[in-house]
Formats: sequence, C-alpha cells, structure tokens
Amino acid sequence: MQNNIKQKSDRGFTLIEIVVVLIIIGIFAAIAAPNFARLLSRIRVNNSFSTVVGAIKEAQRQAIRQGKMCRVSINTNNNTLTGIPANCLLTQRNIDRSITIRSNIPGTIPNISFSFRGSTTKMGTIVVSSPNTESQKCFVISLGTGIARTGTYTGNRTGSVSARNCQKI
Repeated sequence: MQNNIKQKSDRGFTLIEIVVVLIIIGIFAAIAAPNFARLLSRIRVNNSFSTVVGAIKEAQRQAIRQGKMCRVSINTNNNTLTGIPANCLLTQRNIDRSITIRSNIPGTIPNISFSFRGSTTKMGTIVVSSPNTESQKCFVISLGTGIARTGTYTGNRTGSVSARNCQKI
C-alpha cells in the first residue's frame, strides 16, 4: 500500500512563528531599554565626575610641582574645566553636555586656586549629575589645607548645594 499522505516539510518557519518571536523580542527590548538608558547615564556621571576630580587634583599637584599659584576654572554653563595659567592643566577638560555641574564655590565661574604648598583659599562642594539617572556624585574641598573628599550626593537635584549632603562612598 502506498502512502499518499503528504509529509510536513521541516525547511523553515511559518509566518506565525516569526511574528511570535518578534513580539517576544519587542517585549524584552521595551523592558530593557529604559534600564540601559539609566545605566549609560550613570556611566556618563561617573566619567564626568572622574574628569572633574582629576582636573582639580592635577591643578593642585602642578601648583606644588611648579612652586606657583594654579587655578582650575569650572564653567558650569559650557561644562569645561580650564587651568589658569595654561600649564596648570595639561589640557582643557570638556564634560558631556548632558551632565549637570552645580557648585557652591563663590564666583560667576567657580574656580579653585592652589598655592605652591597645595593649600587653597576657597572651600566648596561640586555636584555632578544627570537628569536621566538618580546618581549624583559630589566633591568637597576644605578651606586652607586643600584636603578633599568625594561621595554620593543625597540632596536635591536642583537648587543650592551643601557639603552636608555629600555622603562618603
């Protein structure tokens, strides 16, 4: 007896199978995308914070090494850090435009000056944050000695900045 029943072909996927797989991938992407965006924002905050702290510490080291006054200017409008004189920082630092830098350091453009001993005549707090994440990093420098500490900022995301809200990491 001859078998006249057609055998099912195993070569490929049906349209329904492809649509189901695409729907599942779309659901996973919709769940993962916001988390991925927040992760990228946290990475930008951490990198920008490292750049700010690195520039300030470099200016302090250069003041001691060169035996003269060095200042780092923190322009919060265009997110740049500049050494004054120019050899106080090897290069001008540019921070990502999506990052917000706030400070309670006095001056239209906040700046920190270091003497040839590494001491400073200003104290203050710098907060680095992004509107896309809850992560806020802070840097506090003390008057006179130039001793600094870093931490996680627990204060408001807007408004004035306070060293009391800079919690040790």
